[in-house]
Amino acid sequence: MSLQAESYTKQDFVYEELLRRIQTGIFPIDRHIPTELELTAEFQCSRGTVGRAIMRLVQEGLVVRKPHDGTRVVRNSIFSKTALNLDACAFIYPSDQHEGIWRTVRGFQKEAHLVKRRMLTLSTGTDYRQEAEIVGRLCEFNVKGAALFPVITNPTEMAYYSRMILACPFPVVLVELAIPGMGRPSVVVDGLHAGYTMTKHLVQRGARRIGFLAHYAAAPFIRDRYLGYRQALEAAGIVENKEWVTLVPDMNPNFENPTAEPAALARNYLEKNRGQIDAVVCASDFIAVGLIQEAKAMGLRLPDDLKITGVDDYTLASAASPALTTYRVPYEMLGGKAFEILNAQMSGNSPAVTEVQVRGEIVVRESA
Repeated sequence: MSLQAESYTKQDFVYEELLRRIQTGIFPIDRHIPTELELTAEFQCSRGTVGRAIMRLVQEGLVVRKPHDGTRVVRNSIFSKTALNLDACAFIYPSDQHEGIWRTVRGFQKEAHLVKRRMLTLSTGTDYRQEAEIVGRLCEFNVKGAALFPVITNPTEMAYYSRMILACPFPVVLVELAIPGMGRPSVVVDGLHAGYTMTKHLVQRGARRIGFLAHYAAAPFIRDRYLGYRQALEAAGIVENKEWVTLVPDMNPNFENPTAEPAALARNYLEKNRGQIDAVVCASDFIAVGLIQEAKAMGLRLPDDLKITGVDDYTLASAASPALTTYRVPYEMLGGKAFEILNAQMSGNSPAVTEVQVRGEIVVRESA
């Protein structure tokens, strides 16, 4: 028997034993079950195996997990999966206040409408554990598959989310997040092309001391934008200066005021690098607009003293003063591609590729 088969057999055993204890009252309702470490020692298996077994219980609606509180039993019987027969696909996302997200949802809806596929959309906020629970319970309503647009703010959340993806009982397509080895297809923006295009543009405008500024840098698509920046510098014969690169690994999303955190990041960046750089590639429009605001507050003339570019082409890019030169991400296409792949999966056709990359184009305005 292969190691993978052994792992799955052990996972099934742990799940069934925990399920038995819940259904027989050994683990009562409104009480916590043992910790993952305690169960790992009891069942003599990896923590990942225990985590995936517990995730199945979450998806069945039997337990809930909360940070710093453990896993609590909330039900001792499994819902009937035909309680409400939606026969639909779903799009799960954190907030429709984010322009890139609602544009992606719109592209998904358009393609679903063309083939007369029933669909539902759910906004879950930024609580990734709550999102995992919601996704796991979609099968109760005969949801055939789901596109997920997650916001993962740190590596710990990524590990938890990965376990949820592995345990999900129906087809899933990830949007703007590729997790290698998960066996789940994804649709992402070609971040390397975005970073390369914007850096090359600044070089062509005469900039030589070019910095790079990003938060959420733990995300693969931000990493790709940074790699594109590096490749464009190398192609131009410019040696990267690490002092001009800031990669903040996490973020605290604020959908009501999305430029607040980027503005603080931009202020610190300019205080450290003012007078040394003549251009900055920002990994998102939010950071770029924050940088424009802070540069003007410091008395810098744009684009004479400092050229700034972004990535996304949100509405705030054209409304900025000066208007932001940026990379237009075709979010509607991103959503449309996600539906095409999901629809094929729900029809029994596995995708030929595991990651589809969508390219955008530069929009030149006054900031660079």
